[in-house]
This record gives sequence, C-alpha cells and structure tokens, in this order.
Amino acid sequence: MSGPERERFRSLGYEFAHEEEAHNHAAELNRRFAREELLSLRIYRIRWNGNYLVEATFAQSTSQQRMADARAVLGESGVAVHPDDLSDYKRATEAGPERLPSWLRRFFGG
Repeated sequence: MSGPERERFRSLGYEFAHEEEAHNHAAELNRRFAREELLSLRIYRIRWNGNYLVEATFAQSTSQQRMADARAVLGESGVAVHPDDLSDYKRATEAGPERLPSWLRRFFGG
C-alpha cells in the first residue's frame, strides 16, 4: 500500500503468546471503539513461533488519545510489533510458508 491509500488509516500490531489473550484483547477493542474509528480488526497465527498477532486498523481521523487507549488495551499482555515487522508478518501469513521472507527462512534453517 502506498501514498494516499496509506494515509487513510493507521494500523497497530500486537503479538500475544496465547490465542485466548489475542481474542480477548481484540474483543475489548471492538467493544470500546466505534466503527468509524476501528476500521478492521484481525487476528493472525504466526506460524514460525506459534504466537498470535492482533492487527487493529484505525481511521486516520482517530485522535492520538484514542490511539493511546488502544495501545494501552493491547499492551496489557501483548508486545507491540514494529510497523515494518507487522507488514512482514502479514505478508508471510497470507502467502504461506513457501513465501516467507528469505531472511526469515535462513533464520530458521530453511
């Protein structure tokens, strides 16, 4: 995604060790934020470490305070994922193991 498309929204990614934690925190975000603020909410299973990734996508118009609220909810037991890593995780998860980034395959001996 690039240019104007990227400017319409902002994503947060947080990694959780357990599926139940990921679902609970995602549900809490869904409860606290209006549809106009929280545009999408996804949970991915990270194949190479067995953890779960919650991706919350917010409208660009969402205030910094509301973004801080979302970070607080997700950060209760999740670990923030750098935006570049979030893109890599999503790309690898959606493409399947044969499409993992080369650096990641090398890291795991593939």
